[in-house]
Amino acid sequence: MRDLGIWLYVTSQYKLQKLSEDAHNFLYDEEGDTNFLSVIILLGIGLALAAVFIIFKDKILGWVKDEIGTFFSDDNHTKSPI
Repeated sequence: MRDLGIWLYVTSQYKLQKLSEDAHNFLYDEEGDTNFLSVIILLGIGLALAAVFIIFKDKILGWVKDEIGTFFSDDNHTKSPI
């Protein structure tokens, strides 16, 4: 029974030490891929643009429709500058 207790103690201490080392490496090692932060930033920008489009959808589409209509109805773009 005493040997089992010693074995459990040593095993638990080893696992705690390993867990502590793994946690330290996870938090403080700077090796690896840095694209994770870039992906998070790009997702944030994309979500922000999607939210702006959803909120101002009618105004944006109306503005685009007016600009396209003005472009195609304007006769100045077909004239030669010479």
